[in-house]
Amino acid sequence: MPMVLNCYRVNKQLGLLIVNKINNLFVRTNCKTVFRMDEAYLRYTAGSETFDFTFRFSKPEINIDRQFNFSRRTSENVENFLRRLDANVTKVLDKRTKKMMRKNKKKFSSSQEELVEEQVDNVKAGNIFLIKNNDKINLLEPCSKFLEDPSQLKISILGKMYDVKVNVPWILNVTLPTCILANFPVYPSEFESIHVDKKLSDFTWYKTVLDDRKKTTWELVGEGFLYTPSVKDIGAKLKLKCLPRNERHEGPEIEVEAKVDVEAGPGVCPFETRHAFTRNKLTDSYFRVTSYNILADTYADSDYSRDVLFPYCPPYALAIDYRKLLIIKELIGYNSDIICLQEVDRKIYENDLQPSLSLLNYGGVFFAKGITSEGSAIMYDNKRFEILDHKGIVMSEGIDDNLVFKNTWDKITNEEARQRFKDRNTSILIVVLKSLDNPKEILVIGNTHLYFHPDADHIRLLQSYFSLTACQDTADKIRQQYPEHNVTLMLCGDFNSTPVDGVYEFVTKNNIPANHKDWSSNAEQKIENVSVSHNLALKSACGTPEFTNFTVEFADCLDYIFYESNKLEVSQVIPMPSREELALNSAIPSVVFPSDHVAICADMKWRSPQ
Repeated sequence: MPMVLNCYRVNKQLGLLIVNKINNLFVRTNCKTVFRMDEAYLRYTAGSETFDFTFRFSKPEINIDRQFNFSRRTSENVENFLRRLDANVTKVLDKRTKKMMRKNKKKFSSSQEELVEEQVDNVKAGNIFLIKNNDKINLLEPCSKFLEDPSQLKISILGKMYDVKVNVPWILNVTLPTCILANFPVYPSEFESIHVDKKLSDFTWYKTVLDDRKKTTWELVGEGFLYTPSVKDIGAKLKLKCLPRNERHEGPEIEVEAKVDVEAGPGVCPFETRHAFTRNKLTDSYFRVTSYNILADTYADSDYSRDVLFPYCPPYALAIDYRKLLIIKELIGYNSDIICLQEVDRKIYENDLQPSLSLLNYGGVFFAKGITSEGSAIMYDNKRFEILDHKGIVMSEGIDDNLVFKNTWDKITNEEARQRFKDRNTSILIVVLKSLDNPKEILVIGNTHLYFHPDADHIRLLQSYFSLTACQDTADKIRQQYPEHNVTLMLCGDFNSTPVDGVYEFVTKNNIPANHKDWSSNAEQKIENVSVSHNLALKSACGTPEFTNFTVEFADCLDYIFYESNKLEVSQVIPMPSREELALNSAIPSVVFPSDHVAICADMKWRSPQ
């Protein structure tokens, strides 16, 4: 599944970084890992200067059952590695044995006491050794030698023989959310792992119950990465167990307990009424598109937001740990084939959207706006679409590469207007998808969030022109690559423009003349002798709803799904919430609306013959 994180690129060092962070994660994770008694675990990436080694050592007669974790350099010899292992195990053994001697002195003979005090070199004595193909490994060899091929490796530690498992599925950290609501899906708020295929792994959920003796026990309540607590779970704590797997191996099981109880949810949310129109997934020539500004946490989690922007919304309902539960449930219920999201926090994409939706067969691409922590994302059902290409463009940085836009840009003589455009980090994310049900059909989808400011209509006009020309340029290149296919363009997002503004007029009526009022929305930045146009037959799939943004200070239509009307037709528009629903708690966001915007959703159908 392709993913862009602010244009991060996967490289050879990624594996090294993961290996080097494992021991730190052992320290901070709240997971309990269940290691098998006869297996030790080796984690190593070829070329790394270190390797990690983990095993469980048990000696029931003196009440020892410990996990040992080591990070060692590949250049040290086997003897030094084993001596370090011996020192740690012996220290624990001595400490426990002495403690038991003090409690049970009569049971220990003088010879046993002397044995405890004696410093035994277990490595030299042959009590700890590594075996490769049934032969002991030379103590003077560097560890890098057996790491070249660590298969068929065993280790004997004080009479206990372990099979050494190499790079098995490994869970580094799992955290459950700090807000868990009945009737809303719960999933790990953090899930860090290596070599793990979540679709092949076992996830089981438990809740606390009282048995006949009024003691707390755990009862199995669900399976899968996502679990939706019921009303019966209110007041209980949840526990998640995960047995990690991939196509070849199975790793040690972990379990983690929630720190909070399951709470009552807010009741039926207005988006659940909308779900009545999206119960079924579409097929054949039909596909469903959703566009949604989900309100980034970076903008919602501030005193200004709580006191000025959204004072009508309870602080707990502005917290992302609460809002993301509503967002995930809302998105799942739309059963969309394509989801365009704006104001997406990188951490929400990584920890919430991508992990939860990927298990529902969604692929995804994320692009952050410059150096900010938020950006846009496009998710798609990978059972219905195959991704062919994707790119994210910060408009101020892409002027020279957009030749059509550059031609217009060079005509702008107002330096203040040019500088204001260049000062913005507004971006567009473009994804190219090929239909699997209709193999001749290719979609070029742009997702953008235009600059907001009351006197910036001229900047938004330029940004919308940039967005459209960038999508057209991509579509032209795709047509050259796939000459036998039909290529269709869609442009979605939060345009921060109402239906009476120049942006909507430009997109739907193809032209903005040089004398249009929006060019002079800021008198000092007036753009003169510039017009923009395009030759596409674009319409708004959801029309112009009365509201897609609804706050106390402002309420209007700002969000659109623009489509080529000569290539696509709308088969259904998902009804919008009523004014009464939006105003029930003064405005949105609220306890039942997770954003200050409303998702727009439409079912589309290809016009071209299949």
